[in-house]
Amino acid sequence: MLLEYYKNILEKNNWHPRKFIEGTLSLLERKWFEKNVFVIEAPTGYGKSSISQAISLYSLNEEMKTIIVFPLRTLLEDQYSKFNKIVSKPEVLGKRYMHNMESLYLIRPITLTTIDTLSLTLFGIPPEDFEKVVRAWSGTSSGSLGHYLFSYSSIILSNIVLDEVHLLSDSTKSLNFLLTLIEHAVENGQKLILMSATLPTALLNILKEYKLPFSGVQLKERLEIIRFADREFYDNQFIDERKNKKYDIILEGLNGNEKFDKIIEYVKEGIKKGFSKIITVFNTVEDAITFYKKLSNENLMENILLLHSRFNENDRVSKCDKLKILKESDNYIIVSTQTIEAGIDVSSNLFITEIAPANSLVQRLGRFLRYEKEDAGLVHIWYEVNEKGDLECYMNKYKVYDWHLTNRTLERLKGYSKNDQPCKLKWFTTSTEFGFHLPENYQKFLDEVYDPSDFQINSSEVEDLLKIFMNVENLSKKSFDKYLEVEGSFVREEMQLPTVPENVLNNFKLQSNEANLRCLRDRVVPISIRLIGKLKVKEAIKIEKEKETADLNLKVIPIERYHLNDPKRLIKFMLKNQILALTIEGEYNSEYGLIVK
Repeated sequence: MLLEYYKNILEKNNWHPRKFIEGTLSLLERKWFEKNVFVIEAPTGYGKSSISQAISLYSLNEEMKTIIVFPLRTLLEDQYSKFNKIVSKPEVLGKRYMHNMESLYLIRPITLTTIDTLSLTLFGIPPEDFEKVVRAWSGTSSGSLGHYLFSYSSIILSNIVLDEVHLLSDSTKSLNFLLTLIEHAVENGQKLILMSATLPTALLNILKEYKLPFSGVQLKERLEIIRFADREFYDNQFIDERKNKKYDIILEGLNGNEKFDKIIEYVKEGIKKGFSKIITVFNTVEDAITFYKKLSNENLMENILLLHSRFNENDRVSKCDKLKILKESDNYIIVSTQTIEAGIDVSSNLFITEIAPANSLVQRLGRFLRYEKEDAGLVHIWYEVNEKGDLECYMNKYKVYDWHLTNRTLERLKGYSKNDQPCKLKWFTTSTEFGFHLPENYQKFLDEVYDPSDFQINSSEVEDLLKIFMNVENLSKKSFDKYLEVEGSFVREEMQLPTVPENVLNNFKLQSNEANLRCLRDRVVPISIRLIGKLKVKEAIKIEKEKETADLNLKVIPIERYHLNDPKRLIKFMLKNQILALTIEGEYNSEYGLIVK
């Protein structure tokens, strides 16, 4: 069954088999009709995507269809090219996200989509019909709410694979959605495969002991957990290869005034030592842009690339294309935010990263000595300190992360060294108790940092989400009410809103035609709804339809400050007025992205 499809994938890609993947697929075959939810944990760079591919081919030929879900579009696009190699007919494969409508309603037999699109489609308000639902809600239309039963059915007839599922444990809201999806899969007899390299045992224990609210079933009865480190198909060959990787880890606290100069020193010293594939990761877009500018002035290397979330669609695609070219080179510096940690297939031999919670840190280091025969490197982990030398803290946050969880991660890292600051953690091939490449080592690290209190579930909220499915006739209306209640996302704590900086809009003519509308949409930059309230928002760009000709016009309208200070009010204002984007005070260019003022 699955193993045969895996062999076919290996042949088409000229890959060699992985013992753990063969064992996992064999176990899936045995448990396929007994269990509904399969959690698969395997190291970064191990080739977990071949599991998704094997399940997709099996579903295509033996069952119905598969939906593979990613947290980020960049990861989706990277995987799409790999899936293209294994399908015999290109029309069976499609992708669906905000700017790509290949697989409308996720209908193609193998569909790659984002977690945001999946959540909207599951609740009967897919992007294809969103405008119809908004018009009905705003009272401007009493007609059809779209094909919500069709979109809903498209999901319940599918096997679903969630890649990088650890990202759904970052907040109570995302965990609530995950458990809603799990119960929905169990109730409808679906197969839900959850994959990640970093799943703390505390989280897995919560899943096992969770009682599904509607069915009353203990999840462990329908759950199979497959972990690399505790199975009979442990891949010794892979582990032996990883034991050959030798590197030092240097942990150092930096003052905010000196951090950029110090990190540039790290880069210069690394280049002198012969390291030529360099990745630096920051926790905020502002720091990444500032460092990139300083680094560019140093002229240390020709190939330098900046990656973060505040690029428009055209430049996002261009960045992905350039990343693919850089991967074939032996000399580059990539400056990034945490966008790089979600499965981006790139490697380095000098890795410089800001401290982050353990899960994120291990994921980031999956971009370090990622490939076979990459055996020597250096890691710098730095963190910003206050005047007392402690981890910087502002409103219980370290940058974008929970301060307490980040500090626990830092203290655990310090515990692996006997030295004072700066700490130097020596890597040895066999005797060390810590390392980012051996699963049993970084799993121990994760489990020492995380405890059950880090994963909070709101059971009443899960029940509310599940009740939506019980009202089939009013599914879209009920879902939309909930959508507004949860501030525009069933998954993310902070909804992303479309913005256009002033310098872009000043060079753009608001003409009334479809081509112009698409052109402006391609220049939109997403910004979190919480950040919007702190920015200088000027006006809003409204889409209007002429009654007589049905032509679309773009019109600039004012926006009141009280809308900006209330996320729910702002979302309602944008939906009711069909706002394409908010105009903000800021500058944009294709190299740096959006620089807010």
